[in-house]
Amino acid sequence: MNHKQSKRRDTLRKLMRHICRTMLRAVAKTAPDGTEPLPDLRVAKRILLVLVNYRMGNTVLATPAVSALIDALPMVEFSFVGGPYAPGILKGYNLKHVYTVSRQDSWSPLRMGRLIRTLRRERYDVAIHLSMATASLGAFIMYASGAKHRIGCRGSVGNIFFTSAMEHPHSSHKVDQVNEYVRWLGIHTSGERKLVLSNEERCWAESFFRERIHSSSGQPIGIFVGSRQRKGKFWDISNFGAVANGLRSHGFPVVVFIGHEEASREELIRASLGEALYIKEPDVRRVAALVSGCRAVFTPDSGPMHLSIAAGTKTVALFVKPNFDRYGPRQPQGEVVFDPQGTSADRALQTILKLCTQPCAASSTT
Repeated sequence: MNHKQSKRRDTLRKLMRHICRTMLRAVAKTAPDGTEPLPDLRVAKRILLVLVNYRMGNTVLATPAVSALIDALPMVEFSFVGGPYAPGILKGYNLKHVYTVSRQDSWSPLRMGRLIRTLRRERYDVAIHLSMATASLGAFIMYASGAKHRIGCRGSVGNIFFTSAMEHPHSSHKVDQVNEYVRWLGIHTSGERKLVLSNEERCWAESFFRERIHSSSGQPIGIFVGSRQRKGKFWDISNFGAVANGLRSHGFPVVVFIGHEEASREELIRASLGEALYIKEPDVRRVAALVSGCRAVFTPDSGPMHLSIAAGTKTVALFVKPNFDRYGPRQPQGEVVFDPQGTSADRALQTILKLCTQPCAASSTT
């Protein structure tokens, strides 16, 4: 996609968001005020969790809430409605159904109608919106599901779809906001992002590396170079090359993950980062398993950053925007390198080396 096409797409998205928000403000004037008491979740038979988002990282950020709710309410049957990454991210959790909504589905009345009919047949007692956004497709789907009790956060346009609405959490970090929200529901939690990887998946990753990396070299260090340039998260590829070269000079084998967003730059990435094990694995579960087998991961602020944290791997996250206190890893799980000028390759390298000398975090398995 060229620059003109990308700019045209962004303009169209902004226009559609503006139209949607205007319509929702009008609807909000006649909607319930969201002041009904919270239902007793312990007596519910079926609960629907909703977070319709098309980015990997946002789905991973929902895992502390999903984990806490399932652990606290073992007698409840849970299902989830999410974006395309939801089945892979939430595999291993005790969910009856994981329904997905793609960008194309959101513009198809026929597909949306089928999903809503399916949800209504399940007769959910409670639906919980795991996003902090009121004016969203997920909130509408939750409303249309027919659940008697609908729980969410009160947004800037007011309450629209929720019978019980919470004011937006005060915590700065997104994970803390999710936990604050779940505590408002009456469930104590302070969990982090978490993937549930099976022993079989981890063993597969160990075998994969054992066949490709000399055993005396130890665990590799993973590098993700992808980032959303139009969101201002780009770091020059030469800096990644300097980090990779520094890691090799300290005796660490380097693994470079190339996703579909980086495919068009693969030749440049290989030339810049040099000798490494390059992995192009489309399956998010296998990527997560391979990440769990790394000693540490260096990544920009992106979906793989959240994936690495959730896999229990030490994570050094590069931020070029000052929102690291909202999304980044926290000690002892990882470190943030804030580099708005794009010149701190040596600082990133030293941070990775420092983190590699610390004990590895405990991982989650089934």
